[in-house]
Amino acid sequence: MELAFSPTSPGVDAADLVDLSVEAEHLGYRSVWTAEVGGPDAFSLLGAVAARTTTVDLGVAVVPSTTRTATLLAMSAASVSQLAGGRSVGLGLGASSRVIVERWHGAEFDPPLTRVRESVEAVRALLGGEREYHGSTTQAASVRLTAPPAGPVPLFVGALGPGMLRLAGAIGDGVCLNLMPADAVPDQLAEIRAGAEEAGRTLPDDFGVVARFHVVPCDDPAEGRGFVRQAFGPYFAQPVYNRFLAWCGYPEEAEAIADGFASGDRQAVATALHDELVDAITPIGPAGRIRDALEPFAEAGIGVAALSINAAGATAVGSALRDLAP
Repeated sequence: MELAFSPTSPGVDAADLVDLSVEAEHLGYRSVWTAEVGGPDAFSLLGAVAARTTTVDLGVAVVPSTTRTATLLAMSAASVSQLAGGRSVGLGLGASSRVIVERWHGAEFDPPLTRVRESVEAVRALLGGEREYHGSTTQAASVRLTAPPAGPVPLFVGALGPGMLRLAGAIGDGVCLNLMPADAVPDQLAEIRAGAEEAGRTLPDDFGVVARFHVVPCDDPAEGRGFVRQAFGPYFAQPVYNRFLAWCGYPEEAEAIADGFASGDRQAVATALHDELVDAITPIGPAGRIRDALEPFAEAGIGVAALSINAAGATAVGSALRDLAP
């Protein structure tokens, strides 16, 4: 399993994240994967990283398929590819959540599977020089990218549960995973293979399996678990993540989280995110403990572990980056 850096640490600004990405290259991390929620936007940050680095591959894991048009997604990926000088630039597209898509961006969330499928198909067509794409949710006409990508732009599908995992197997060059326990990974990979088979496709040998890990470096794991409960309790209350948690083998916890969040009982949400569950989905503690936590994921089939380091400020993130370096 290759180690990558995901410059998405909360509270760390874009300039520091670029500097940390440059340091990650010097430390031997193989790639840098941005992401996008409410911090720096993924493409601006990745373009700056591309301009300051020379050897790391680059990627986005992931952006919503609906908050930019397919044409703009293709233009953004092509721009980063040009700045990267021929290095691989993976583009991960996912459904995101209803709250982010509809409330934050005023875009349409439904139907998520169709929107992700058509976005991937449209972006692939446009990056390949085609000028038209006409789907039920995604349209592009008379498009001409005057500056095509300078290197490969593999398209990844951001996926959690069976439907999107099968879509990744059917149309993706890879998959981006998130917030799963290691023992769920074999089932996820099985769904990807099933999706490929349903599509009459053989997965290529270079099909990418990227996972972002929300690493919490700390001396006391109990302190780190508290951070995870506060940061990710609301995530698992959202329907898509709640269903995913149940599918991963935690149906009672998922129900308790949903009920607690709906009633405003944050303590019930925190209680449902018990120690065993938190440790299963987030590597927490000193560097050695974090390395041990990542090992089962490597054995389960994760190809790239992109570390999003949750620490108080750029200096602390840099220290953890060095402690965890390949």
